[in-house]
Amino acid sequence: MYSQFSQPCPVIFGRGAIAALGEKIAELGCKKVLCVYESGVEQAGIADRAIKIIRDAGADVVSFKGVVPDPTTDVVDEGGAIARRENADCIVGIGGGSSMDTAKAISILLTKPGQAKDYVLAAPIFIDTKTPVILVPTTAGTGSEVTRVAVITRPDVNAKWSVFVNTTCTIVDPELTLTLPRSQTATTGMDALSHAMEAMTGKNPNPHSDLVGEAAIRKIAKNLVTAYNDPSNIEARSEMSLAATFAGLAFNDPITHVGHAIADALSCRYHTPHGYNCAIALPAAMRLVAPAVPEKMRVIAEAMGAALNGSETGEELGRIVADKIRELMRQIDLKPLSQLGCKREDVLALAPDVVANHLSSYCPVPVTEDVARDLLAEVYDAY
Repeated sequence: MYSQFSQPCPVIFGRGAIAALGEKIAELGCKKVLCVYESGVEQAGIADRAIKIIRDAGADVVSFKGVVPDPTTDVVDEGGAIARRENADCIVGIGGGSSMDTAKAISILLTKPGQAKDYVLAAPIFIDTKTPVILVPTTAGTGSEVTRVAVITRPDVNAKWSVFVNTTCTIVDPELTLTLPRSQTATTGMDALSHAMEAMTGKNPNPHSDLVGEAAIRKIAKNLVTAYNDPSNIEARSEMSLAATFAGLAFNDPITHVGHAIADALSCRYHTPHGYNCAIALPAAMRLVAPAVPEKMRVIAEAMGAALNGSETGEELGRIVADKIRELMRQIDLKPLSQLGCKREDVLALAPDVVANHLSSYCPVPVTEDVARDLLAEVYDAY
């Protein structure tokens, strides 16, 4: 029995690390950079700061500001058209997962023909674009900065599909998260928690994913509530940024599983934030897989701060972890689906979409429609 794990790209981490962006641009010899970001990044002044650093390094800059939550292939095509027209030779993605995933996908269109939908597929493929891609996260949660995955919505099939793309370098500066709204602090932090837990409990974990996954869980359990209640606490912000990066590294190889399949179905149906969807699905997903991976569930329970006596069964550990997750959700004011106007019967009707999502195949417990329906019922009823 063997496993495979990798370090997708170099990571520059620390307060003030954004200053290294110009050095990397110069080192790569890039002359025209396409900066990809969303409106919040521009409003926070982060985009202007990054653009100045790039220009000071001697490169021209073109901006694509059209990123939206759950970016679609149409958005990628729009950005790709600008990149092609301007002959960009580097893509810099600044923001949350939507900006970074869009940047990765745009890089494909610089060197490959066609449209984004030609590459964003239900069964993801790897595209070696040869285009330098630098990612600068401004949230602490998605982990997109250190994974090959770009998740893009295909409107033509009403599904979130993926493509794999290499990243050249990542710059993680916790100071860039200080302006993150509390609601996004909450949902992105839970996104990171789901990455770590699902990576450790799927079909294909490895020593690396177990190591960084556990570290991420411990940091999130200790720091998320502080970052939420005290947004200017740079120590908590730094720990959350590191946790998000660790969690991204954790799931880069094993991938996530049924929790994210549920989250994708909720995203397509209700367009609620991805991190919220991951949070609301995570307790049920952990309870499902616990009997199959009791040793991993014990590690997760301890990392979440649970007091154990050593005699707990896998099923009991699953309930303990689920309760710990829901307790954390209440501390950061996440609302149940019922308070968002979602009807129970509509949520349960998403079972076929959960089963059809390729991520369900990474779950150590077979996900049939009956299993998916039971999970969705728990997601709706138990919180």
